[in-house]
Amino acid sequence: MLNIFSKLMSVFLLMLTTTASAGYIDFTGQNEGVADEFIFTQEGVTLTISAWTTNVKSDSDPSLDQFVVTPWQRLLGSYGVYKGSSGLGVISSDTDGSHLDGGEYTNLDDLDEGLLFVFSEQVNFWGFAADYLSSNDDLNLSIVNFLSPTTIETTDIFIDREADSDGYEGFPISSVLGSAFMVWVDGNDDDVRIADTFITKVPEPNMLILFSLVLIGLAVRRKI
Repeated sequence: MLNIFSKLMSVFLLMLTTTASAGYIDFTGQNEGVADEFIFTQEGVTLTISAWTTNVKSDSDPSLDQFVVTPWQRLLGSYGVYKGSSGLGVISSDTDGSHLDGGEYTNLDDLDEGLLFVFSEQVNFWGFAADYLSSNDDLNLSIVNFLSPTTIETTDIFIDREADSDGYEGFPISSVLGSAFMVWVDGNDDDVRIADTFITKVPEPNMLILFSLVLIGLAVRRKI
């Protein structure tokens, strides 16, 4: 009986600290046009998404892919995040389309576009999905450092790969802990929408303490 109780308690507490705090955030649905930022809430976590641009040479040395520092410029006013029925894109100029698209490295009027994901607390980021993909579209995910409230840099590229097929596809990773991430493209022919993302909340300290105490209690009872 004790063994059964132990297993049930372990499963119950594991569910409290993991599954119950999972969050799938869908960016599709109503077409809302362009804004400086869009805000989403899931499982008590607030996600604020803004639009940024940079200029990256997409055929850079592959050995640098795991640690790239890139300056970014935020888009405001008439340019910014575009929320359409199929997901999120960026409008960065009067001639730019509403998808998330890369630029020509030699043309400073055609910049690489990114969506900055800022969460209200640290989360485990499990990846994202994109739509309108072509098999040669190259997407990236980076950690973001804030140099000031309005100045950022990206480091440590966790995703830098081409799509496997056309249409909708997920870009999963094995969980990255953080509160700010950049989803971006850097190829001149990249042209996509970001459809959704998946996170899990980091368990609160009191929940971890409760979980540990129960496990210790179960271990003591086995010895009695």
